[in-house]
Amino acid sequence: MVNYYQYLWKTTWIEALGILVLGLFILIQYTWKVYAKAQNPLRPLDKWMLAFKGIGWLLIFGTYLLIFNTSEPDWFAKPVQVQGEIQGKSMVSNSRYPYNVEIEWDSGREVFHLDPYTYQELKTGQRVNVTFLPHRMQVISCEILPPDEDENEKKLLNPVKRMEGDYDI
Repeated sequence: MVNYYQYLWKTTWIEALGILVLGLFILIQYTWKVYAKAQNPLRPLDKWMLAFKGIGWLLIFGTYLLIFNTSEPDWFAKPVQVQGEIQGKSMVSNSRYPYNVEIEWDSGREVFHLDPYTYQELKTGQRVNVTFLPHRMQVISCEILPPDEDENEKKLLNPVKRMEGDYDI
């Protein structure tokens, strides 16, 4: 989980830092306002004004948080981890994510975006354990798994039948 948020921080630190700074500014601003007003006896009108200002600041922060959620929804989603087999690789030169790999697992098949180093290491037919961002479909970590032993046993138990005329000389 730490790797997930480290990756998100590296890719979206400007937006995340903006939300953090805005939240701290609002918290400090409102706390200072309440502290300054509390130095004197509060009239009912002052209490209502503080309450409305607090609601206003919450609405402003909530709006910015909604905007952040629509542009970076992976911050509010859990990372997805699947094990599957690589079905194909593709490289598109005129795309934001040029290195793609198609992975099939038990419940589906999906195309993921990779960095160039991971793309070069992977081969079609390999089994991998992939952790990815659920909305952007970017791979955070990819572990190449050893070949499945069950497949090797099936090949040994079901040898290819020889056809007539197929003789070893």
